[in-house]
Amino acid sequence: MQAVACEKPNWQQPEWENESELIEITKKLQHLPPLISHEDLIDLYKQLEQVWLGNAVIFQAGDCAERISECDNAAVFPKVRFLHHMSQVLTGLTGLPVVTVGRIAGQYAKPRSQHQEICAEGVLPVWRGDCVNRPEATAEARCPLPGRMLLSYHAAARTLGSIHEYQNTVHQPLRRVWTSHEALLLDYERAQVRTLPHGGRYLSSTHWPWIGIRTLDLAGPHIKLLSQMDNPIACKISDAVSPAVLIQLCRQLNPRKIPGRLTFIARFGASKIQRLGRAIDAVMDTGIPVLWMCDPMHGNTRKTPMGNKRREVSEMMVEIAGFQQQIAERHACCAGLHLETTADDIAECFGSGYQPDEQTLQRVLCDPRLNARQTNALLTHWKNLREI
Repeated sequence: MQAVACEKPNWQQPEWENESELIEITKKLQHLPPLISHEDLIDLYKQLEQVWLGNAVIFQAGDCAERISECDNAAVFPKVRFLHHMSQVLTGLTGLPVVTVGRIAGQYAKPRSQHQEICAEGVLPVWRGDCVNRPEATAEARCPLPGRMLLSYHAAARTLGSIHEYQNTVHQPLRRVWTSHEALLLDYERAQVRTLPHGGRYLSSTHWPWIGIRTLDLAGPHIKLLSQMDNPIACKISDAVSPAVLIQLCRQLNPRKIPGRLTFIARFGASKIQRLGRAIDAVMDTGIPVLWMCDPMHGNTRKTPMGNKRREVSEMMVEIAGFQQQIAERHACCAGLHLETTADDIAECFGSGYQPDEQTLQRVLCDPRLNARQTNALLTHWKNLREI
């Protein structure tokens, strides 16, 4: 399929098929029970404060794009088992407690570089995640339907139920799995804002929302929304985000200087990671506490000769090394790793003994994910660099 250039970004929001249905669905979402509680956020802040103090490390991982059909125990248990296992590996490597965060129970909307693509049926809207439409290359599947937001809410609720059930059935102490997703779809997120008796507000769709690089605009609606929420917030950043913008992000998103409130997830790419230093310098000059995490995947995504996405573990390791060097030289908070992973026994990325062919890459739904062996290799690399 061939992409069609996007002329108007529209903050990455879909053009819904039915406006009256949109109003009806958002009203329903507004009156549904919150997926997470405000008390949860208090506990999460305590753990993130320990990361700020250097007493813990974050492991954040999961699917590039969740499917709303994969919300039962059979689908969720392996994901939670994977998160727990890799967190145990990281604890064993670093000697530190791990804050375990899944890209789970809400990662149903995806930003896209283009709004249309050319395929066998002609020009179609791109797949924007299960919260908006379906990935099958047909006009019917690609139609943006507001009702899918309601399906996503119920899928997230079932996923959370499976997470809790897994933790209750495994007879050993388990760390809490916090949920996270990109707070991209404004209609979905705004409908799940909940107001507390004392006047505070929080996003009840997830514990830890992040703002993606494509919607990271100081004047944009995503920053405005999350600046008003009590949740901890993360922002994906690259070398395209200027130091001046980072300073303003700190002031808008963490004006009270709360440790753990704001995290910057660096996704620079191996060839540009040395530019991270100026970003760290600008942020540290504000005196506002910021956690720094490394996303070594998105900046190292290339295309194969057949046009499929390609990611190399070796390039991720180069970025991790550069990230840790820049952080260590400035004594900033080295908070952890943000990865796209799968618990399935498949290979979508190159490295650690895997060389996926073009047919395999063509079947990748969104972006290539790391399998268990590749994830383990990156965690070991992370630990070895910390000792240098």
